[in-house]
Amino acid sequence: MGRDKEAEKNLRRQATIDKPFTVEGKGLHTGGISKVTFVPAPSDTGIVFIKEGVRIPALYNYVSDTKRRVILKNKDKSVSTVEHLLSAIYALGISNLFIYIEGEEIPILDGSALKWCELLESAGIKIQDTRRRTFYLKENLVVRSNNSLLLLFPSNRFEVLCVISFPKSFIKWQRFYLESLDKYFTEIAPARTFGFYYEVKDLIEKGLISGADLESALLIGEEWYVNSPRFWDEPVRHKILDIIGDFSLLGIDLKMKIISIGSGHSLHVKALEILTDKIEGGKGL
Repeated sequence: MGRDKEAEKNLRRQATIDKPFTVEGKGLHTGGISKVTFVPAPSDTGIVFIKEGVRIPALYNYVSDTKRRVILKNKDKSVSTVEHLLSAIYALGISNLFIYIEGEEIPILDGSALKWCELLESAGIKIQDTRRRTFYLKENLVVRSNNSLLLLFPSNRFEVLCVISFPKSFIKWQRFYLESLDKYFTEIAPARTFGFYYEVKDLIEKGLISGADLESALLIGEEWYVNSPRFWDEPVRHKILDIIGDFSLLGIDLKMKIISIGSGHSLHVKALEILTDKIEGGKGL
């Protein structure tokens, strides 16, 4: 069914939440408990984390680390593992939000973006009067690094095709195509973060995944998943979830088709740098 005129109008306007709410939970990598409070924000604020009085905008130029997760930093304050939450915020069309954090890391919850979507929707989505800034990609772009590749093409919507391959596991390749954000909540949001059985010990020794368990992550064995998957191709769906969260760090609505072949956080940030040059040059606005 097509959207009515009022719904189409709302899609072109900025939005925040209707009422504040607070969430507590453990971090995926630190294992520590964090408290996160969401507060409505005025038009043109953007998504802003606030930690001990320091504002940390959810923009790519505040990214300080992309190893296994995205860390944002301003001055001496940082917030870790923001990508799942930002993915949900972007998919819901929320433009402006204050996020106060007590702790080091955004709670992992169930390892997906589904609970974040449910919590944000429960707070209510408030449409604001200001028009959204939207970027329409006007040319084909290629961004590569080693064996990873991003292909960006013009489109009248935001769509993502992702291909992954992990030869050391049974996942020789997986492919998934998200044709529009309308299907995000059923096809992408429930997909959990994942890891491989053979690398668990090494990651723990590096001080990572201290908060991971089989409720909040999908563990991949040699021949199949160790715990039950929500989808047979859950890993590639989760990669799309991450891509959306990372690309939201441009702080603007995007109209383009993204084809990802084995890309990760660092390559996504590299692509954002290139896209920023296009945006600042006024191309596509």
